[in-house]
Amino acid sequence: MKFTKVKAALIGGVFAASAAQAINVDALFEGQWYRTDIDGGQGWSLDYMKIGPEKGSFFVSGYVYDDNGTPFWVVGQDSDVQAGESTLNFDLLTVTGGSFDGASSRAVESFGTMTMEVNTCRSISVNITGIDSTFVAQTTSSFELSPFDEITGFPRDIASCPYQEPFTSCPSFATPAQQPKTCIVQGTLTGDVTFTNNANWVLNGGVFVGEDGGTAGNLTIEPGTRVLGVSGNDFLAVQRGSKIFAEGTPQAPIVFTGPFNASAPEAGAGNWGGLVISGRAPLNICDDSVPFGQCEAVGEGGSGLYGGDDPFDSSGVLKYVRIQFGGFRINDEDELNGLAVQGAGSGTVLDYIQVHANEDDGVEFYGGTANAKHVLLTGIKDDSLDWTHGWQGKIQYLIVKQDPDAANAKERGIEADNFEDNNEATPRSMPMIANATFIGGPSDDKTTTGMVLRRGTGANFTNVIVTGFEKCLDLDSGATFAAAGTPDNLTGTLTMENTVISCDVNFEEEDGDAFTVQAFFEAQNGNMVADPALNNIYPTANTPAGMMMDAEKWGAFFDKVTYRGAIKDKATAWTNGWTEFLD
Repeated sequence: MKFTKVKAALIGGVFAASAAQAINVDALFEGQWYRTDIDGGQGWSLDYMKIGPEKGSFFVSGYVYDDNGTPFWVVGQDSDVQAGESTLNFDLLTVTGGSFDGASSRAVESFGTMTMEVNTCRSISVNITGIDSTFVAQTTSSFELSPFDEITGFPRDIASCPYQEPFTSCPSFATPAQQPKTCIVQGTLTGDVTFTNNANWVLNGGVFVGEDGGTAGNLTIEPGTRVLGVSGNDFLAVQRGSKIFAEGTPQAPIVFTGPFNASAPEAGAGNWGGLVISGRAPLNICDDSVPFGQCEAVGEGGSGLYGGDDPFDSSGVLKYVRIQFGGFRINDEDELNGLAVQGAGSGTVLDYIQVHANEDDGVEFYGGTANAKHVLLTGIKDDSLDWTHGWQGKIQYLIVKQDPDAANAKERGIEADNFEDNNEATPRSMPMIANATFIGGPSDDKTTTGMVLRRGTGANFTNVIVTGFEKCLDLDSGATFAAAGTPDNLTGTLTMENTVISCDVNFEEEDGDAFTVQAFFEAQNGNMVADPALNNIYPTANTPAGMMMDAEKWGAFFDKVTYRGAIKDKATAWTNGWTEFLD
């Protein structure tokens, strides 16, 4: 593998000391732990309570015996535990006496302070200072804890916890930062490379996986890993012929983020660049002088070439991944999206992905045939979902919850193009989208639109909800109307069925259009203008029921469901557990 090292001083001072220690100490570590260096007499209980995005409160209680064999409790709380913070600090108190009927005989006294360093799912190092003379091991202030569940197997399955190996040092392709358990990467990564979950990984500039036309790279990112950029110039770009394997879990998603914790006031759009995945699937941006399959383009932000002749190409896997606080406007025409999918093929797996608070678009597809399921786009500052260059993929279960305070003048749930310079270019953009929920917000000084379908794009929609925007549906450009046909004779290139809309203005009508948007909408089955009666992103008993999807039309990729919108019900919502920022 090839890597150009940088000085750790480049990252020095960027992170708060408590924010760069790798392991997310959360509910995965709840339960009973025991001290390993003595035979009985001391057990510790850990309990986590989530109190905000990437933030929680951790409680510890120890049941110990003094030198006379009298049991007593030691308790403490770290009320500000943030994601990536594996060192916890507690002011310990002793509690004796008292009763459940509220009697005043309970005594609470200061015992000392405890520091817990979480090493793995099986190991916590403990240091206690200011030990009371009654403590059973008063001569020892440092010891190790192991989970009692390791013996009983209840209630936690320790083997399923992702943090299995302790941090030792940064690998040869990375440089240690000043912060603990933090590794800096830059340049080009080739061969097989792994970002482990026992370290934070900091991107310095554009980090490229593989060399387009040269040595390929395969980047594996373990569940629970945090990958950070510290400026808008920091991004990760997977090149054609290379792959990323970022497979998190519902309990331990992989997080791409900026230098600040999600609950910090400094966290926000544009804190870092974004994630780019390029592939060798077809584009439609070249003229007849370029043979089909040889058409290629250069990605925004200098992220590399994309495009080719393989619609089944694979650029790897993103699963249970959260991408937050990214995006960088190099200029008005060159911007980094949260996730840019550039010429990626249908062999690429995109499933359970959230993009939050991106400065530019949330997800943009530039041609190709990549598909996606379970996509959540929240607080995006520009368009949440964007496509162009002949994208012909599929999406099922999509939620857009737009940012009503975005600075951009015309934010959109969808901004859809075929190709700006040639609206009739082939292969035409024509994705299939099922079970989508688009939620706008009130805005006094901006135009917000749920869907803008323009520049000759095609698309098929079913079981969709659009609500809360100033305008719900807008068809633009003569090529778009021509591709659709007429309300009485639709071609199938642009369709919308089983869709509920509810906005201040439901249809954007413009002079010169071949037919009205309302006529297009009303000509198709199952469409209605009605309040979708959502509770936040979730349906209620009053949400209009959907219709069964046509199995032949919608094919094997799509689950055949009968409800409108992206979620069947709150209790079983696919957003539960791994997402943030929905409250």
